[in-house]
Amino acid sequence: MSLQNPNSSMADDELALANYVAIEKMQYMHQFAKSSTIATILAPLLCIPIYLSSIDDWRFYSWFALMVLVVLIRFYIIGYIKLEKNLESNFNLLNWGVGITTLAWGLGWLLLIPNPTPYNYLIYEVISLTVLFVGMVGYCVNLNTFIAFVLPLKLPEFLFLALNFEHVVWPIAAGSIITFYLAIKMAFLFSKSWEKSISLRFKNEMLFNELVREKDASQAANIAKSEFIATASHDLRQPMQAINLYLELIDANKFDEKEKLFFMRFKVCVDQLNKMFNTLLDISKLDSLSVSLKKETFNSSGFLSEIHDSYLPIAKSKSLELVFITKDFTVLGDPLLLLQILRNLVSNAIQYTSLGRVEVEFLGESGFLVIEVRDTGCGIPPDEIALIQQEFYRVPSSRSMHDGLGLGLSIVNRVAKIMGATLMIDSEVGKGSVFRLLTHCPVTQLMENDGAGIGSNPFLTKNAYNALSTVVPHHFKSMHIAILEDDLQLSAAYEQFFSVAGFKVHLIPVEFNALSSNLKDINQIDFILSDFRLEHKNGVDFIQAIREEFNLDIPALILTADTSPKHLLMFKELGIQVLFKPVEPAHIIDYIKKYFNFVN
Repeated sequence: MSLQNPNSSMADDELALANYVAIEKMQYMHQFAKSSTIATILAPLLCIPIYLSSIDDWRFYSWFALMVLVVLIRFYIIGYIKLEKNLESNFNLLNWGVGITTLAWGLGWLLLIPNPTPYNYLIYEVISLTVLFVGMVGYCVNLNTFIAFVLPLKLPEFLFLALNFEHVVWPIAAGSIITFYLAIKMAFLFSKSWEKSISLRFKNEMLFNELVREKDASQAANIAKSEFIATASHDLRQPMQAINLYLELIDANKFDEKEKLFFMRFKVCVDQLNKMFNTLLDISKLDSLSVSLKKETFNSSGFLSEIHDSYLPIAKSKSLELVFITKDFTVLGDPLLLLQILRNLVSNAIQYTSLGRVEVEFLGESGFLVIEVRDTGCGIPPDEIALIQQEFYRVPSSRSMHDGLGLGLSIVNRVAKIMGATLMIDSEVGKGSVFRLLTHCPVTQLMENDGAGIGSNPFLTKNAYNALSTVVPHHFKSMHIAILEDDLQLSAAYEQFFSVAGFKVHLIPVEFNALSSNLKDINQIDFILSDFRLEHKNGVDFIQAIREEFNLDIPALILTADTSPKHLLMFKELGIQVLFKPVEPAHIIDYIKKYFNFVN
């Protein structure tokens, strides 16, 4: 195995940076050289009225012919430079192109000023300085190119000064020499500043590209994670659903005490697995962006009764006090999303509290709902508070107290973002934690006699309904239910469960082309229960085909273990009622009961 030398990578980066800076310099100077071509042609022409009649013809025409020649050579060189070619060659060509042009202007000191009078000297000094300043604009980004530009311009001037020592106006000459020095110094400083500026831009571009790559990789990993969770959980949910059905059919009262104890422990383990699967489903739903924000009006006291009834037995089993505090509020918000947040917060608080109490309080602050969940548990170290909101993270010191997946607070954080709410956490190790949710749900406090009673609370009504969900009404005993499931074990479990419950069960083979023949001996179907992933066609296709065969809009329920984001979106768009495996059998009965109660 070969080890990569870190210095090699650093050298490659420095080489890439130097190449990038050189390319930027060449592009800038080449563009300037092209754009100044017209000025290079016009400038000698402007000298005709100044010098043609004031000096010997041979002097002027010699200089003018030389200027025409170098302008043509410069034009050819600039046009010959191709940016995609070798950089060093391009720099050499450009240096020659600008150098021979300024050399012709420099020789003008010897050809155009035979008599060094102050007037003649001053006129050409102005011309020379103009050429110098124009060249600084275009070529001082690269010191070598500027030197190739300025030396041919100024050295003939210095020769002229030496040859005409007695006649030179020295204040002007001194000013020209100082200007030459300052020009060289400015070019040196400006080229370094340019290099730093271009280097920073290059590094920023590299950092930006790296951030884009990391963002793309993160998004791809997140999508892959969601797909993996959905796919991996599918095959596990199928047998879990069958286990739930068979457990419902077992009468634990027939066991002796030891067997009953083992059975109840087994049921607890199954319940824990069900909760883990449901947590994974919540993550899949949030990743699929299939969760939308709704606004409904509900009563705070009734809302908390649902949580209280669900978690009081768990709290009692740990000898914890579970306290709910609220005034009667009318809340405008999404009760299902709030319920999801509160369930996770209360479940976490109970899980991590061994002694003391868990308090849940609804507050109205500045007209909006604020929820606080307080516990006297183990607390969270300060450096772990940010980490516990990440997926699958569990505090190492309290890992043994939790049998979950470390997704609860991640779900809370995501749902809070959907709602536009803010979750604040304050905790002290060994003393407990306070989770404070600041929402944008408007609240209106009710008068004491206006508070919703237990009977009018929709959550309590649902809770009471669930308590009766295993009892099938007498007039449901004659219902015909069609089952579409390609898992043989699960199909058998459905048949036994619904038969014991009193339904007339029809197991429909999942052969789409033979569906009509498979239905010909069935005269009545009152309800359809279907898996989503079936052979060749999905459950939605089978449901529509069965409805067409009977020419009836038969009520149907998709019961699936598929939690992939794209299918969650499809169910939502098609308005299909879906329950996700593993589902407690009582929930299926409860759904059927509520549907037909609504219809009747």
